[in-house]
Amino acid sequence: MKIAVGFQAAALALAGLAVIWGVFNAYSVAFPGPSISGEWAVGASVFGVWVANVPIGLLTLAIGLIVRKGSSRMRHLCIVTSLVALSLPIIVSLIANRTH
Repeated sequence: MKIAVGFQAAALALAGLAVIWGVFNAYSVAFPGPSISGEWAVGASVFGVWVANVPIGLLTLAIGLIVRKGSSRMRHLCIVTSLVALSLPIIVSLIANRTH
């Protein structure tokens, strides 16, 4: 039980960081500042979101679906957070295609 809760907590922390990373990159793609110049910066942000959020989102979703002996609330939080983390690369790509 304690190991399951530990896995859920670790997955939730990673997914939370991935969501923060994705939101930061979505903001930087939607509103590039004067220091960000060129398409390479937008491409790097989109690439970074895909590389970070997809594996972490899939890992968190797998832990949320597989670990059944842990907390049911943390299980639901893992699933919801993983879906948000998995949707952010698509959102950032759409923002990049619309604005640039």
